[in-house]
Amino acid sequence: MEGKIKRSIPQKLSFKDVKSILKDLKKSVIRSECWSCDCFQGFITELELDADDDVSELTDPLIVPTSEMHGWLACDPCPPEDAFSKYIQEKQNKAPQ
Repeated sequence: MEGKIKRSIPQKLSFKDVKSILKDLKKSVIRSECWSCDCFQGFITELELDADDDVSELTDPLIVPTSEMHGWLACDPCPPEDAFSKYIQEKQNKAPQ
């Protein structure tokens, strides 16, 4: 899996939406370093911001302290970055003009 999100992105995400996206995202992790990558962590933060519901019970276990995060390691592919980019693109396509 290359971090593809196979659903249309609503304006605000429900608890169920976030759970589904995180399930796919977790499956896309190919290296242990992915968990503390700022691509992965940034996507989690974006999901929290876009959620209409409190999703902390889903996201808190995945969040690492900033001091443990690292920048992109130039992985090719980078599934979390691919998933995040696809999510943002779909979100922008849904935005009111």
